[in-house]
Amino acid sequence: MHHIAFRLALVIILVNNVLTNTNAQIQDAAIYGNVKDASTLSPLENANVIILQTSLGSITDFKGDFRITGIQNGIYTVQVSMTGYKTERKKVSVNNEISIEVNFILQQQVYNLDYINITAEKNPRNPMNNPFTEPISLEPAISKVTHDDILKQGAFTAVDAMNHVPGGLTETRGRKVKQFFSVRGQKYPYPDYAINGVWQKEFEELPYFFSASDIEEIEIIRSSAALLTTLSGLSGLINIKTREYTSPETTIDLEYGTFNSFHSHISTGNKIRRFGYATGIGLDRTSGPSGRHAKEAMADIYIRVNWQLTDKLNLNANLFYLNGERQMAIALPPADQKYLDMIQSFDPYKALLSNFQLNYRPNSILSSELQVFYSRRNPTFIDEVAETTSNEKDYEYGINFIQAVRIFPTNVLRFGVLYNHWIAPNGKRFYIGKRCDTETYSAVITDEQRMGPLILDAGLRITRTYLNEYAAFNIEGEGGKFRTVTPVTDEWEPALIQGSLGISYNITERFSAYINSAAGQVKPRAGILNEDLDEPLNENRFKIDLGIMQKFVRAGKLTLTTFGVFQNDAITLSGSTYLDTVTNIRRELYLNRDQNQWGVEFEILSPVLFGSVKPFFNLTVMQSKMEQDEDMVTNKENPVLISSGGIYGVWRNFDLNILGKYISSFENERFVNVADGPKPLGDFFVLDLNGGYTTKGKVPVRLYLRIKNLTDKIYSTVNGYPDFGRMVFAGIQVKFRKDQKYTSG
Repeated sequence: MHHIAFRLALVIILVNNVLTNTNAQIQDAAIYGNVKDASTLSPLENANVIILQTSLGSITDFKGDFRITGIQNGIYTVQVSMTGYKTERKKVSVNNEISIEVNFILQQQVYNLDYINITAEKNPRNPMNNPFTEPISLEPAISKVTHDDILKQGAFTAVDAMNHVPGGLTETRGRKVKQFFSVRGQKYPYPDYAINGVWQKEFEELPYFFSASDIEEIEIIRSSAALLTTLSGLSGLINIKTREYTSPETTIDLEYGTFNSFHSHISTGNKIRRFGYATGIGLDRTSGPSGRHAKEAMADIYIRVNWQLTDKLNLNANLFYLNGERQMAIALPPADQKYLDMIQSFDPYKALLSNFQLNYRPNSILSSELQVFYSRRNPTFIDEVAETTSNEKDYEYGINFIQAVRIFPTNVLRFGVLYNHWIAPNGKRFYIGKRCDTETYSAVITDEQRMGPLILDAGLRITRTYLNEYAAFNIEGEGGKFRTVTPVTDEWEPALIQGSLGISYNITERFSAYINSAAGQVKPRAGILNEDLDEPLNENRFKIDLGIMQKFVRAGKLTLTTFGVFQNDAITLSGSTYLDTVTNIRRELYLNRDQNQWGVEFEILSPVLFGSVKPFFNLTVMQSKMEQDEDMVTNKENPVLISSGGIYGVWRNFDLNILGKYISSFENERFVNVADGPKPLGDFFVLDLNGGYTTKGKVPVRLYLRIKNLTDKIYSTVNGYPDFGRMVFAGIQVKFRKDQKYTSG
């Protein structure tokens, strides 16, 4: 291993020297230099560089570099401008046809219009700026929910914030995992989660507790081809990016509403030269509908620190802590009687997520990122009927490293390694009472080649897990065998291999076409069993996306994507259950079958119209097939049509945001008696409203009313767990900012 590392380092040094010497040999009469963002010191691409009072100029490349040739002796003023940044000028003197270097660092320009800050959008797909970023060929299949979207939608949790993502389906129920979010029918496993690009192995219970007030942006990769950030990239990825501040700001939120629901949150942050911080603390509670056993109370604390240690080294650290309780809502018909009789809860539920990232960029051809992470979840599960209590604590820690190398001016190679150690001392979720201790090792390599308007990318990830002790599988007979099951110890699991290939082509400055494909294996979610009480087989999955994207001049975009997901030995629910007589917990069983989904996604995000209205709309039409008696038949477990739309409106000091979502009918046998057959779900249109009034003055105060399920539509996404119906909330938000500018409306 040491020899490999030494040789790799030697190669990088040689490449660095070759490129440095090559650049040094260029001696033209010119003005050249680099343009960077002042807050991140990241290169700015497509900045306009001109020499005033001449016809000479240039545009910065993806490294932020520019070069203007054909300059005669004299004194000149060089101007650099870019949308969202303050224009900068510098005087230079050219003598004796010697090239002159002049570098620029641009400050972001903030416009305060009716208390809404508008800042420049950085280039998030530059692999040298962000080594862990996924390839640009995935662009049409990536959705972003911004902090401004979250405020307009009135979302309180990460799951709420994703409600209007194209093809998104949230399954809400009263089980240990309250909500599952999926896109394109990709389930078992569901999409992975990451916090600021740091992958989380166990996160299913947390998204609906993660406060949306602490979120800067959520990036959802709907395509199942994410390789760099996650190990289970073939299931999609949800990357939660937490708040960042560029100036002093403090926000206080208070809200009260239906079911004695109370929300409170305080967030604050600032950036002082090279040091930035963000912190938030919140408390949410609700009594839930009467007789449904749905009381919840959760407190959360969030802290983030960003420190530019030197021009080349940046440190980012994050901590999230959760403490509270949650009663699991009692099921209603048509759920099976065994679910109607369950009275269960988590009390307390505690969780700690922490990580820090170091990003080192010594020059324009090398960029490294190191991630170190530790997470701990400590829920106590209570079954009031069985009168049992069990602790389901687990923790994980690890390290993730990636190196980006610009081999040539148009080629970036990235390679990295990951180590994750996960331990559940008392078992977890499906397998309470049996210790689980696994170590996962993974390596990834990707390459991106630019050829003018054409960009090619390819990647490969290999993952292997070592079972120190694992007692979730190899169970024979009835649930009582859990008492004597022999754990799997000191054993390597087979390696999982995933690969991707993509092409993007910029037809014009704002119109692009994309192709992305991926193939590989998907491992069953830890602890699930098939009808033989053994671990299901690994799934083999192939997917492809073809899309076009049109960016509008001011803001917004239009995308059209066709997709296909083809699954061999797909992991899905069998409809059967069995009773674990040790824990008195009834467990769902799974099976392997072939299935596929293909469809079309359309999305339009409009710029602001008439100075006050910003609409959006998306539509996903999907056809699903599954194996049944050796034939491929229609899979009715997935809806055919999912559509969302809305209008964000503002007039003077008033704002009104209307959002709607439609999901066509689907069905399944989950939580019902299998003998009764599948039950219908979906087939609903839900309308939400969020409107308010913001006062004028040095400290703006927003008074608002929020209504969920305005028409009181009765619907379910999971058998036995219908929506709670119309809910009304009234709230107040107070913002304190430094040096605010106000308009008269």
